[in-house]
Amino acid sequence: MPSSVSSVLKEIGAKGASFTDDVDNEDARKALLESARSLVASLESPLEVIARMNWLEPTRWAVTQVALDLHLFEALSADDGSPKTSDALANETGCDERLMSRLLKHLNSAGFVIETGANEYSANEITKALAKRIPADDNGDTDETSYGTLPLTMARLPEFLKLTGYQNPTDKDKSAFKFAFGTDQHYFEYINQPGNEGMSDSFQAHMEFKTLGKKWFQSVDVEEVFDHPTDATQTLMVDIGGSIGHDIIDFHAAFPNVPGKLVLQDLPTVIDTISPTSLPENIRAQAHDFFNPQPVQSAKAYYLHMVLHDWPDESCRKILSSITPAMKRGYSKILLNEIVISDTNADWFSTSVDMLMLFVHSAQERTEDDWGRLLGSVGLKITKIWDCDGNPEKIIEVELA
Repeated sequence: MPSSVSSVLKEIGAKGASFTDDVDNEDARKALLESARSLVASLESPLEVIARMNWLEPTRWAVTQVALDLHLFEALSADDGSPKTSDALANETGCDERLMSRLLKHLNSAGFVIETGANEYSANEITKALAKRIPADDNGDTDETSYGTLPLTMARLPEFLKLTGYQNPTDKDKSAFKFAFGTDQHYFEYINQPGNEGMSDSFQAHMEFKTLGKKWFQSVDVEEVFDHPTDATQTLMVDIGGSIGHDIIDFHAAFPNVPGKLVLQDLPTVIDTISPTSLPENIRAQAHDFFNPQPVQSAKAYYLHMVLHDWPDESCRKILSSITPAMKRGYSKILLNEIVISDTNADWFSTSVDMLMLFVHSAQERTEDDWGRLLGSVGLKITKIWDCDGNPEKIIEVELA
């Protein structure tokens, strides 16, 4: 047995014992998972790695999208995820029976469903999560945000980088996405154009899916973050670029009695889609382009969730500079809910999102030093980075320098 495999097995034994002693310990779970991945990496041959990359990963991705189109994960999750035959699922979704059987076998091999017998399947937690992922498009259109734009963009990335001399993309007007789609529009402009409603709806579904799981305010000391009391006449928090309000609604639900106003901001095309009854009374929706001066003055916190990672540094400086004049020195904060890439051994999630930002926006994820330089260039400083239980997304507290 190679020494690397032997050492990883010892790690798994120790970390497995820690996890067994406290199965609710998220740090222990992640440590064990990382060691399990290391074991697979140690055991897989180069040929197996290449085969997985060429065959399993792209086919799993494609079959998952077909299942989303068929609303298969919803069908499997119905009735508490109880077992259903492939023929019954084919009949319910309007799919050929033989094709359904083949799709389900591959989804089972990927761990996305549970095979309970010959041509019989039930839902697991992945199935149920994917059931929530389906975009609410009246026409049953597929989620074009995740697999209508990205595959073509990724396919043409090598050509784009070759043509640009393998320079790091930093110009929002020159991206692999624009190159692939032959458009001069930024991604967000493109998906909000008439005729692209399916893409826009799917992006909102993607934003909602991202909020599943632990919330940022469950991982920080909220009293410390909001360290100055507010009253009902003041603004407690502005959620900038907050889509249709997933984050701010969750925050309000967790702290319904905290005094102070809550403001949700996004582009008019997004705000106009929000039903008046979908927001609690204390949350005000406001149409705002975050490149323009911030209209809400002296808020306690200006919150941006994964906004700046969509933009290269020059654009980020414009976004931040639109906020700083509205801030009250010694009182106001900017809260950045963003990935902070580790200097060493960066996790796969962070590096994957970094690549997606490169493909679509000519943007990037950032290290702590990157964040410090960017914020310092517009008169801001980092006062604290909340680790958020080891999740890639952190809360970066920022004040006027």
